[in-house]
Amino acid sequence: MLTNLPPKVPSAEPVKENDKESVEESLPVVEPSTLTLGSSIGKQEPVVNRRELWSYYLYYNGDNGVGPMNYAMTLFQSLAFAAGYDPVKGPGSSCNTDNASGQCVLPWAGGTKTVSSVVLVANGVSFAVMTLIFTTIGSAADYGTFGRWLLFVITVICWAAQYSTMSLTEPSRWGVAMTLYMIGFISYGATLVFYAAAFPRLARNTAHARELRQRYESGEMSHEEYALEESLEKNRISNISTTHSNIGYIGTLCINLSVLIPLKNDPKSDNYALLLCAISSRYRQRWD
Repeated sequence: MLTNLPPKVPSAEPVKENDKESVEESLPVVEPSTLTLGSSIGKQEPVVNRRELWSYYLYYNGDNGVGPMNYAMTLFQSLAFAAGYDPVKGPGSSCNTDNASGQCVLPWAGGTKTVSSVVLVANGVSFAVMTLIFTTIGSAADYGTFGRWLLFVITVICWAAQYSTMSLTEPSRWGVAMTLYMIGFISYGATLVFYAAAFPRLARNTAHARELRQRYESGEMSHEEYALEESLEKNRISNISTTHSNIGYIGTLCINLSVLIPLKNDPKSDNYALLLCAISSRYRQRWD
């Protein structure tokens, strides 16, 4: 009985040298790109001048994190504790008496909530709002010049909220203190994000960075040399800005201590410290 055999597959023949050369000649030649480091982007942007660079440094000098925002938190907790009462003794009692139970509650949503829980709620809601902002409009900081206007608006909001905390002098204003603290905390976190987003545009458009890019594109520098020099330029700007942040940090703390130590028994010492450190921080925190 005959069976159908599968067709015979021809064996692969070795490729001759002449065939290899003809195939290689037919392939298109791709030139290495010289735009791998964002040179086309930099050409469309203005050169950063000295005033703009120092504005970047001084903004971080004022936006150092130990200004009025910290005292807003202190005032919020202090006023909330002063406005609360001992749940063991009932409404009208004080949480500061010697025979207090150690518990302190505030009226909250038709019931009561401890001061510690109220503070945790304020922080939790603040972080939730920051997460929402950063995952929605946060990416806008990387497009065009829109990011600097967002930074400007958020900075003004942060200023207004932190300056307003100087009016918190009565325990009955603990609710206002909570609101101002949350606004200040959220806007301060946003200023850090939009401030950091300006760094790449700034670093690649300094006069030195532009000179390096021109030398690289003209063939005077290799890719490795250009990458190293550009990285050093970015590190230089980052290190100087961080140094100014630390200088502002120490300076603000010294101003705070110059008020808090002599006026330690004054009930409004926190407000005075808020005033001085707010003025000093806002004087340094500028954006051109």
